[in-house]
Amino acid sequence: MRVVHVTPTEVVSEQLSVQRVAEQAGAEKLRANVWTLAEGSMLRHSHREQEELYVVLDGTAQLEADGGTYKLGERDAVVVPAVVVRQLVNIGVGPLTFLVVAAPAVASDAIVCEGGQGESGRPETGGA
Repeated sequence: MRVVHVTPTEVVSEQLSVQRVAEQAGAEKLRANVWTLAEGSMLRHSHREQEELYVVLDGTAQLEADGGTYKLGERDAVVVPAVVVRQLVNIGVGPLTFLVVAAPAVASDAIVCEGGQGESGRPETGGA
């Protein structure tokens, strides 16, 4: 077992950074990443196999998924099933920091959807 200090420092775009927590902690059966989104939104995407648990750690998010819109505040959580198209938007003042846990831990699982491009970046290739 390993203890990992969580600070998203890997830059994905100007507004988006990530820390791949599960990888650093040695997890094999799930993916867990902590993201910080300065402003804007991630690309609209889905996953072939992975379901994702989103937990807002700091800030306010709006999740568009499965035809609905969900406002998430600090410590709110929601699960998005595999194949459901989703887009997370920072609607608060200041950065949005959130944890995404996904299973199974499969590579190259993300599918970027057309027509829903975000302003700030994209999720990592292969999952949460």
